[in-house]
Amino acid sequence: MNLRSSLILISSLCCVHVALRVAEADDQPASRATATQSAPAAPVSPPPSATPPATPPATTAPVAAARRVHLVIDRKNECGGVVVYEDEDRIVIERDGKRSEFKKDEILDVIPLMEVLAPTPGVIYRRDGTGFPADIVADDYDEVRYQVGVVPGKVTRSEVFRVALSRPFEERYRAIKATMQKDDTVRRLALCDWLISEGKYVEAHAELTQLVEDAKMPEAVALLRQVTAQLATTRGKDRDASDKPQIPAGDFVPDEPAPLVKLPTRTLTPDEINLIRVYEIDINQPPKITIDHADARTLLSDFSSSPLIPTDAVAQTALVQGDPLQIVKLAFQLKARDFYNKIRVTSEPASLSAFRRKVHDGWIIANCATSRCHGGPDAGKFFLFSLNTTDARVRYTNLLNLLRGTSSGRPLINFDDPVQSVIVQYALPASEATTPHPAVKGWKPVFGTKLYPQKLEETLQWIRSMYQPRPIYPIEYVPPDLTAPLPGTPGDAGEPTR
Repeated sequence: MNLRSSLILISSLCCVHVALRVAEADDQPASRATATQSAPAAPVSPPPSATPPATPPATTAPVAAARRVHLVIDRKNECGGVVVYEDEDRIVIERDGKRSEFKKDEILDVIPLMEVLAPTPGVIYRRDGTGFPADIVADDYDEVRYQVGVVPGKVTRSEVFRVALSRPFEERYRAIKATMQKDDTVRRLALCDWLISEGKYVEAHAELTQLVEDAKMPEAVALLRQVTAQLATTRGKDRDASDKPQIPAGDFVPDEPAPLVKLPTRTLTPDEINLIRVYEIDINQPPKITIDHADARTLLSDFSSSPLIPTDAVAQTALVQGDPLQIVKLAFQLKARDFYNKIRVTSEPASLSAFRRKVHDGWIIANCATSRCHGGPDAGKFFLFSLNTTDARVRYTNLLNLLRGTSSGRPLINFDDPVQSVIVQYALPASEATTPHPAVKGWKPVFGTKLYPQKLEETLQWIRSMYQPRPIYPIEYVPPDLTAPLPGTPGDAGEPTR
């Protein structure tokens, strides 16, 4: 059992880790979107485009309880308020008696603000990627106030990525156990790994003993032997043998502990995400676009010799100040790729929105990105980030892993014949697949002609909706290639491992 793999799974359930392990923290229930570290520089009031919300439909329930959030609207605008309504597509906040409504597809992030009644241990994560532990005094719309010992301090909202509050071990332990079923042996084993990492060997021994009794997992038996040895060391070697925890009988001999595999950390930047959006613009179904007038004039000047550029100054001014989609069309015709990063796509193109809703969030994360599959050290040549999956950086990085990934020389996404895409074939029942998923314990088909056919059709529609002919994004990124720590696994053979 790989300890790091399981810790990642447990982390997604209960805690946020500081990069330098300065603390372990849990926050209140997060919204559908998660904050990015590279958020805009300074919070300001909502832009003029934020319109008063329409009355929510009577058939849709508002949020269960009021909660405060900070919205990252775009690269220049942010605002905060109390959530008064939220559904899958939109969010309505109120502050100082004013309400603003936003489509979730058109904002970058929703950051939950922590509620504290007294100074509470936690971690303040800065937007530069650093973090530090402190007693949180207040997580306000404009600043975060804290104290270290008796020394007070504060940081402005423009510097803060997010705040997380620490929770006692007992509370986290109860919360995790409350989500588990008896037959969920994988998560129960991950819980045991987490207990060991916390130094809670007595609790780990009790959990492992019950798990071995229920499932007789070889990994659990091996871990129980290790915990028993640790307890023996802790209690002293001269204790009475009758006091020692009993190891279940069996001829299973654990392997030597596998070396830890360092999981990838490189995710796409906001500029790289924007570039992907630019390349996926559908002129017939365009997303929201903004272009600085000065940048547009530079484009016209740089290509002034092209017959596509109007020579009349009035016509040029009308083009610059008009619909930015016309500038985008012109840039595409001129193949002015150096200009693409000047195009700011502030909402998702239709194909990328379909990927988010129907594929990535629809089944990829739940079925393929667990820490014991493609979200962990056994991922082989196909790795998926499994934490903060609503973060655009995570989602677009996973998209690029799909678009650039291969399996045995075959592309994971086959745009010429979508049905033959590896991700489609490996998600089908073996009886329906021309290339069945490798035999992996616990694997189950995701869809098929009889099993969730709608998911299959939505996945094929997404592949067909991506821009054709396929562009090559000018992004320096190579999909991770992990060497599985356990020999003989599909990941070790370079095959996807659900």
